[in-house]
Amino acid sequence: MNTFDGCCGSCEHMNTNDYSGSKHICKCTYRGQYYSLTEPKCSYYRYDSRKDYYDLNRRWYIVSAIFEKLGLPDSYDCVAKLQYFRENVLEKDPKYLSILTEYDIVGPKIAELLKNDKDSEKLCQRLIQVFLVRILDLIIENKNDEALNLYIEMVNLLKAIYEVDLEKDNLTRSK
Repeated sequence: MNTFDGCCGSCEHMNTNDYSGSKHICKCTYRGQYYSLTEPKCSYYRYDSRKDYYDLNRRWYIVSAIFEKLGLPDSYDCVAKLQYFRENVLEKDPKYLSILTEYDIVGPKIAELLKNDKDSEKLCQRLIQVFLVRILDLIIENKNDEALNLYIEMVNLLKAIYEVDLEKDNLTRSK
């Protein structure tokens, strides 16, 4: 994982959902320009503790893997909406902490298996059609628990397909 402590990547002005060309070149909302996340801090730097060890690939591993497998751009609108959902809804409510913690363990493992599966293109297309489109609709409708539960259902399906065995058999559904 990258560390951006003392760099643009850990600044509250850095919009990590707005990047140009590379996931590590993002827009500074204060200066209105794009900078590398590892750029040394400037005089406008304001520390954001949530970004101390911030890695853009960490947030939605499986969705990023799906889009990568299908050759869709990383900046696809879906990823940005899901990042916003995680940062502004899920991470701000303590009831989602255990789910996010477990996802940060299982997500990278499933994403890697999905990317390395030479026959996963059709599966990725189905995941978009069956799950992701509906999840985004639910987020827009502010049905956060339903959106999260559907995402968990997708993750658990992938855990079964790829026989991912962790201490917990399933992610816990939100209440």
